[in-house]
Amino acid sequence: MTTDEFFDATPELQTIRQWARARYAAEWAVFGGVLLRVAATTGPEVQLPGVIGGRASLNLLCAFVAPSGGGKGISDKVARLAWPAPIVERPIGSGEGIAATFVPPKKEGIEPITKAIINVPEIDTLAGIASRQGSILLAQLKSAAMGEQLGQANSSEATTRIVPPHTYRLCMSVGAQPAHTGVLFNDTTGGTPQRFLWFLTTDPDMPSDVTPDPEPLNARLPFWRPDADGVIEIVYGPPEITETIIGAHIARQRGQEDALDGHAMLTRLKVAACLAILHHRSTVSELDWQLSGVVMEVSNRTRDWVVAESKKADRRKIRDRAIGRAVGEEFIADRKLDRAKAAVMRWLDQHEELPMSDLRKRARSDWRDQVSAAVTELVDSGAVVEIEVDRGHRYRLTEGVHGGRGSTLENPSSETVDPGSTVDQIQASADTTHAATAEFSAEPELSSYISMSETLNQSSALNPEEGIHADKTADSATSKSPLRAVADPTPPTTMTARQWIDAYVSELLDGGETTVESLEVYEAGKAAGYKLDNLRQAAKSSSLISVAARKGSVTVWNLGTGGENTIVSAEEWLTGWLRSTGGWVKAADVYAAGLAAGYGRDTVKSASVRAEVDKRGQSIATEWSVAPAVVERGA
Repeated sequence: MTTDEFFDATPELQTIRQWARARYAAEWAVFGGVLLRVAATTGPEVQLPGVIGGRASLNLLCAFVAPSGGGKGISDKVARLAWPAPIVERPIGSGEGIAATFVPPKKEGIEPITKAIINVPEIDTLAGIASRQGSILLAQLKSAAMGEQLGQANSSEATTRIVPPHTYRLCMSVGAQPAHTGVLFNDTTGGTPQRFLWFLTTDPDMPSDVTPDPEPLNARLPFWRPDADGVIEIVYGPPEITETIIGAHIARQRGQEDALDGHAMLTRLKVAACLAILHHRSTVSELDWQLSGVVMEVSNRTRDWVVAESKKADRRKIRDRAIGRAVGEEFIADRKLDRAKAAVMRWLDQHEELPMSDLRKRARSDWRDQVSAAVTELVDSGAVVEIEVDRGHRYRLTEGVHGGRGSTLENPSSETVDPGSTVDQIQASADTTHAATAEFSAEPELSSYISMSETLNQSSALNPEEGIHADKTADSATSKSPLRAVADPTPPTTMTARQWIDAYVSELLDGGETTVESLEVYEAGKAAGYKLDNLRQAAKSSSLISVAARKGSVTVWNLGTGGENTIVSAEEWLTGWLRSTGGWVKAADVYAAGLAAGYGRDTVKSASVRAEVDKRGQSIATEWSVAPAVVERGA
């Protein structure tokens, strides 16, 4: 049966739909509100027959769900207009407060309350009360749904509140957002959500036509004929109903039913009885039974939707917590790394040369594990030199680099830069010089750590393992290369470092050599009075050198003109990979791709500075893209 067929089945259902459309409310929510008020209009003496066990109560619980502002209050107001019966309505209180509503008054002349609707416009109120230590609210609600005894016996008669079974009619209306229904669904094993009917207060097919209000429904109850014990028992007309009750009970006893639907049969019987009363009958007809099945399908669909939305909300919370934790961890790790860099620079400035073991011993325990990464980045940037010895490696500052507070990296060999120039002044002339200044602080605050890290990266020199011939155009590579930290030599008076490199390589070629280790050339150049950083830059721009292979920390060069690099530098790989993506890429994805290509996280991070990569966002949300100038040159 479709929704249209349901609301066209009887004149009463048609009226409910007309009220919903006239006041722009969801028709199923208005129906649920009317059904709740029909049940609350009947007295506690109206009960379902005891096919299994004893008689059952018509007490009804309904949950009206939608996103925030979804019209939960609207449907409740329209239901009052559609079924204008006088009904006592009370706000939710404690579990003891529910019982107190129906306790006979101790004063004379006060009319006792035997039927009422408990309104909970916001389920957070219910959750707050239920979460109190020692709260019995949920337990009392489950008892009330079955018409069982409410209250508790205390030592004092003044505080004793006991409501006998089947002497009260309690109905409850709860407004909820899907993500806030945990107070009900967390008690699935206790049967709380199974005792509710669920209705959506939104309607995707709501018409926009203006329609007049119909006449209210006739709130007159059927003519009751109580039994000898004063109970008015609802009659099940079709035999199918009794057979279905027995079959469902046996299935549950045998463990064949879903735990979530353990109370489905009793809830359907309540719906069928309220439909009969809505139509001024005390006997459930075949149509009532059929219509009650449609109502249960709608309720089950709504309940399943709420469960799915609640799980989505839970997953979002878990993801947000994980992201927040990851952001914090990366922030702390970056701060520790920057602190380790500053400390290594200071120690090497004080002691000239130290092995890794001494550097680690000097570090505090909370950032000691960052020392190795810090040294690696400093070596990659050219600020620290790695020296191979018999038992490993030792480290010292590149000549001209100082690690003390307020010191700078200088390159007086450039004609366009003064030795004492600031970082801003040198960066302003970046198109005509490859000199840079960088300030290293021993114990800076957080902002200084970050500033120092950026300065180190921006002033990094080429790594001999990665940087030779990143750009084969000699002059343009020199003039357009990123800012680098270079040494402070006395410029040779006979020839430049580039001229010396070319002359040295030409001699090797004349001697029949076609390959050479970079370290051999660098050592010869330093012996001739040239600084290592100048030699690296000269080798990079030389047309006689191309990269052939690596042997540990040493790069092997092919000698001769027309050679091509067989090893791609980290910045070449990074620029090409970002260009192939054609847009912004998350930094985490770049690091993963770099690792797959053989480039570590620190290497990729340093290369991103040298390759002029654009960045946006913060921490793990950072995204990278190739700078427009880089794309233009690579086109």
